[in-house]
Amino acid sequence: MTRWLLLAALLALPGGCSRSREPAKSPSAPSPGGQPQKIGNSATSANADAFTDITSESGITFRHFNDASTRRYLPETMGSGAAFFDYDGDGKPDLYLVNGAPIVGDRSHAQPGMLLRNLDGTHFQDVTRAAGFTQAFYGMGAAVGDFDNDGHIDLFVTGLNGDRLYRNRGDGTFEDVTKKMGLTDAGFGSSAAFLDYDRDGYLDLFVGRYVRWSPQSDIECNLDGTHRIYCTPEKYQGQTNLLYHNMRGRRFQDVTHVSGIFHPEGKTLGVAIADVNRDGWPDIVAANDTVRNFLFINNRNGTFTETGVMTGVAYSESGATRGGMGIDTGDVDDDGFVDVIIGNFAQEMSALYLGSEKGYFVDEAAQAGIGIPTLLRLKFGSLLVDFDNDGRLDMIFANGHIEPEIAKYHESQSYAQPLQLFRNEGGDRFSLVAGSRGGALDAPRIGRGLAAADIDGDGDLDLVVTQNGGGAVLLRNNAPPRSWIRLQLDGRRSNRSGYGAAVRAIAGDKSWSRTLTSGRSYLSACEPVLTMGFGDLARLDAIEIAWPSGIKQTIANPALNRLLVVEEPVEPGP
Repeated sequence: MTRWLLLAALLALPGGCSRSREPAKSPSAPSPGGQPQKIGNSATSANADAFTDITSESGITFRHFNDASTRRYLPETMGSGAAFFDYDGDGKPDLYLVNGAPIVGDRSHAQPGMLLRNLDGTHFQDVTRAAGFTQAFYGMGAAVGDFDNDGHIDLFVTGLNGDRLYRNRGDGTFEDVTKKMGLTDAGFGSSAAFLDYDRDGYLDLFVGRYVRWSPQSDIECNLDGTHRIYCTPEKYQGQTNLLYHNMRGRRFQDVTHVSGIFHPEGKTLGVAIADVNRDGWPDIVAANDTVRNFLFINNRNGTFTETGVMTGVAYSESGATRGGMGIDTGDVDDDGFVDVIIGNFAQEMSALYLGSEKGYFVDEAAQAGIGIPTLLRLKFGSLLVDFDNDGRLDMIFANGHIEPEIAKYHESQSYAQPLQLFRNEGGDRFSLVAGSRGGALDAPRIGRGLAAADIDGDGDLDLVVTQNGGGAVLLRNNAPPRSWIRLQLDGRRSNRSGYGAAVRAIAGDKSWSRTLTSGRSYLSACEPVLTMGFGDLARLDAIEIAWPSGIKQTIANPALNRLLVVEEPVEPGP
C-alpha cells in the first residue's frame, strides 16, 4: 500500500595512541593498585526508568519552529535534527539544535539553530550568537566532522533550498564557508554524513535529498474536497543525493554523477555509513521514503555501485516499498557482519536487515521481536546504542505522526507518540522495555531527530530528542554501573575525526567490534566518540584499531572506565 493510500485509509477509518581523561564520575574506576575492579551484577533489568528527562534542569529552552499553517506545506511535517560534538575542545559534548524559519516571507526576526555549550554535564548555556550563528534559514539535518583536518570539529547543516557549512575557527566561533567551499547546490536537504570514501585522509560529504518541492510547486491534497491534509512524497518527484569530494580541505567538488551516486528517483531521509562487505572501504546506506532503499557499495576507485535490490535492503520481505525515515547500522547479533535498522511509516514495521557472509540481507524484524511493537508507530529517529553497557547493541526509535489531527480519524493513532527502547537479549532477539510503561521515554512526543552522547562523563550514552514544532528533550541515562571504555580517535594519516576506524576490544577468548561513523538516525549526528560496554568484565587484554589509512594499532591492557584519546601513529607499527 502506498503512503498516500495508507494515510487516506487511516484518515477515513472511524475510530480506528592513547592518553586518558578522567570521566566526571566513574563508579567503577580501577582500584589504586591499577587493576580494574569487577563491578555490577551479571545481569540487570532494563525498565521504564532507564532515562530521566533533565531538560528543565539543563536550561535548554529550545523550541523548534516549523512554520506550520493551514497551507499544509510538506516541509512543515519533517521536523529537524540535532548534533552532539565538542566544539570548544573541553572534553564535554556540546549540542546544536537545527531550527526552521518562515518558508516564505521575512526571516529577519527568525531564530537560527541553537548552539548549547555543555557546562558541567548537566547544565547547558546558549552560546548561539557568541559563536557566530546569526542567520536563520529553514534547516533540516546536521552532520559533524573535521573537514579541513585542523583539529576542530566543523558543522554541516542541510536545509530547504540550500545547505550551510560552518567552519570551526577553534576560538569558540564559526564561519559560514558554504560558498567558499563550493557547496552551492540547492534542494530539499535531509540527512548528511561525512566519510572518507577514497581514503585520502580528508572527509568527503554525502548529502541526502528528499523531493522536488517549492511553495510554487506545492500540491493541494484533501480527502473531502475542502480540508487540506499534508501530501505524501508520492505526489512529488524525487531528487538525487549528492556526493562531494574534499579537495584537501580547500574546496569540495561535486562528484555525484561520476561516482555513481546519481539516482534521481531517490527520496532519502536517513543516511548511514558502514563497511558492509568488510573490505575496509566505507559504503553508504540510504533510507528512502516510499521508494526503494539504496545501498551504495564502494568500488575502491572513486565510484560506487547501487546494490539495494540485489542485496535485499531495497524492499520489505513482501517486496513492497516503505516510508523509510531513520536508519542505523551495527552488528546486533555479533556474527561479524553489518546489520541495518530502518524506522518506517505508521502501519509498517521497522526493518531489521541482518547481514550475512555472502553480502545479502534478510529482514528479521518480526522474528526478532521488534516488528509488531513498532507496527502502529511512525518511526523517525532510529539508533543502535548499547544503553546499558552490557556489550550488545540495543535499539531505540523516536516516534511521532505527520498529521496533527490523526487521532480524530483513527483511535489507534496519535500525533504525539512515546519513544520505544528495545533491549538486545542476545543473538537476534529484542524485548520492548520502554514505550508504554510511564517512564521518561514513554511521554508522548512529536519525535523526529534522535542523537546520543555521554553528556556527563559517566560512560553511558544519553539522548536528545527533537520534536516537530516543539521543544527538544534531553534524557539522562540511568543505567547501573558496568565496565566500559570510550575512544576519541585522532587521525593523522587518516582523517582527523577518525571516521571509518574499526575497533576491536579483546578479553581472553571474547571480543567486541565497533566502527566510528558519521550519519545515523534521522537528520542528526551522534557524538563522534566510540563507546563500548563490556558488562561485568574486569579487564581488557587489548584494543586493536584498524585506521582508514591502513595502519594497525594495538593498545595493550587499556584501563577500563576511561575516555582514551587515541592518536594514530604516523608510521605503521612492527
